[in-house]
Amino acid sequence: MPLSRRAVQGLLAAVAFGALLAAAAQAQVAPHPVSASTENEGPAGQVPLGLLGPRGVGGIKAGVAVAATALLGLGLSLDRAGRSGPGRRVRDALLAALGVAGLACWWNLFQFNFPGFAHPSDTFHYYLGAKYFPELGYTRLYECVAVADAEAGLDAASLRRPMRDLATNALTTTDAILLDRARCTSHFSGARWSEFRHDVDFLRGLVPPRKWTLFQQDHGYNATPAWGLLGHALTNAAPASQAQLRLLWALDPLLLLAMWAAAWWAFGWRLAAVAAIYWGTNYAAPYGWTGGSILRQDWLAASVFGVALLRRDHPAAGGVLLAWAALLRIFPACLAAGVALGVLARMLAERRVRLRPAERRFAAGALACVALGVALSSAAAGGLSSWREFAEKSRTHLSTPLANHVGLATLLSFDSAQRSARSRDPSLADPMERWKEARRARFAERRMLFVALVAGFAVWLAHAAGRAPLWAGAALGVALIPVALELTAYYWSALLLLAFLGGRLPLLAALLCAFSAAGWAASELWHWTDEIHVALSALGALLAASVLLLETLRRGRVTRV
Repeated sequence: MPLSRRAVQGLLAAVAFGALLAAAAQAQVAPHPVSASTENEGPAGQVPLGLLGPRGVGGIKAGVAVAATALLGLGLSLDRAGRSGPGRRVRDALLAALGVAGLACWWNLFQFNFPGFAHPSDTFHYYLGAKYFPELGYTRLYECVAVADAEAGLDAASLRRPMRDLATNALTTTDAILLDRARCTSHFSGARWSEFRHDVDFLRGLVPPRKWTLFQQDHGYNATPAWGLLGHALTNAAPASQAQLRLLWALDPLLLLAMWAAAWWAFGWRLAAVAAIYWGTNYAAPYGWTGGSILRQDWLAASVFGVALLRRDHPAAGGVLLAWAALLRIFPACLAAGVALGVLARMLAERRVRLRPAERRFAAGALACVALGVALSSAAAGGLSSWREFAEKSRTHLSTPLANHVGLATLLSFDSAQRSARSRDPSLADPMERWKEARRARFAERRMLFVALVAGFAVWLAHAAGRAPLWAGAALGVALIPVALELTAYYWSALLLLAFLGGRLPLLAALLCAFSAAGWAASELWHWTDEIHVALSALGALLAASVLLLETLRRGRVTRV
């Protein structure tokens, strides 16, 4: 029986709506008393087992990715043999079912964070970081939390703890700030300090003491001033409470629902299903990293909206959305770079410096968004110095190797003799310090190779995008991400945009699903986080090269998936 358009729409809408309802029902973190013993700190006993446990859900994700790869590969083989008609409806039904499964898989089959919808650590950083940015900036979050904990009467053992110095990313302790508390409180008015203490007390009560200590060893609040424009307004609407957090946690599910509607509108349900399969099943960017937090998917939604608007011939609006995505997280500027490189290649081929009407509208929308976004965010954050502080924070953050970094730079800086399994030293204040130094030294040796490879890839991208429409240039620009940038792995959710090229490059749809499946294979072959992500980096670079190769070799008419 054929699967009608309405049936497919109903299936996808049901999954999205179900996710939203489940989120609303579970969007809370059970409070833990400050005096909780270490033996009873975690909710380990509540973690589901079997198919709905972390390993079981991971197996289902891998299975969905493998099944999608096989299905798409079969379709390609039949198309090439001129036998695409028979069984097309069955294959469509299976692809729709796998797309729905992909959507459910991103939410970990509605087990979310095994268990609980919310992400306490990410919420802590983005709630306090946005709400008190004028007082905390990018470097005082952990110091001021330590002072607030001291004033709340925590015992000496809880107060004297490891803490990351956010100005250098080195691990230190709370000793210095507790001896000079004015270094923090001088940035607050009396009323704002009282508000801050209330919010810290509330957030501390949501997690066990051990986790609270671990929060202070992360890498701080890293959002751009543009993200803070909305984040600051929303978090300051009320004192921290479960009701306020539930509303804030609901924003991402709503954005994601709109994002998938936009993907369907612009590219059709088949390509949207392929994108959903990658999004939900890939190893690098699961729900557990940023799901259940505050506006952590806004950049992804803006990126998809922007490419969708370009596909529907709205270049000015597309330029605005892609520029906004870049203002939110910087690295989505790769999409605009894909457009710009394509335009440059076209002008070089024509030997004429001239923007076509659609290109002018795209550039006007993007430039207007950047100008207005920087102006408004600077005004809200106290001036352009907020962007300078963000740039300095980013330099510090990017210079700190992380085990879950991915990209060509991660691959080139890998040293088997100094992998974390061998170089991790628990006797040091930072057990990963030797590993980090080895990573920095190896990359320094290969820096010029990295620069040459990125430059060559950019030239190749320009050549490929020069023959493509604006929307395809933006999607091709996504291939820059695994090559030119070193990011924490969860930002590779952006690679779902490559699925939208599936109409032009039918093989790419199968390759994207195969890439997702290969990530799970890598996690079985290697068990240390840094080694897994080096393998992912190699796979990502290979995928990026495959995208440009397919576009370069593309011939004939567009074929649908």
